[in-house]
Amino acid sequence: MKALLLSWLLLLGAPALAQTLVEVTTVAAIASTLDANVRFPSGSFRAGRGSEAIVARIPDASRFNLEVYAASGLAARLHAGFVQQILTGFAVAGYFVENQQETQVAGEIRTRYDLKDSAGKAAILFVVRKGDELVYAFGKAR
Repeated sequence: MKALLLSWLLLLGAPALAQTLVEVTTVAAIASTLDANVRFPSGSFRAGRGSEAIVARIPDASRFNLEVYAASGLAARLHAGFVQQILTGFAVAGYFVENQQETQVAGEIRTRYDLKDSAGKAAILFVVRKGDELVYAFGKAR
């Protein structure tokens, strides 16, 4: 009887264990669809379900066309180097950081990078980190 009860509890708890900031699709992100010059580091995957929740964390999200990506595995655990690779990719594509703000909300560390391209058009990189999970959104101004 105990084994049956334990099995039942494990089955009910499995979805809770698998829940993450976003669900990641199996397609690796090589380049942004908003700007083909922006290359993402290996370990980046296009975010699936849950992307809307990340976008909702950006107060002025409606100003931008946004794409959401997630890092997985070792890339997510080495978050500082991973974010630096992303920023380097943006710099190579002509996007430079103008402002950076970091806040901590409900165990998440949210970092917003306000970027401008060579033509002066605004863009944003929004990084959400919680434990070993790392999700980021990139968008150009509409």
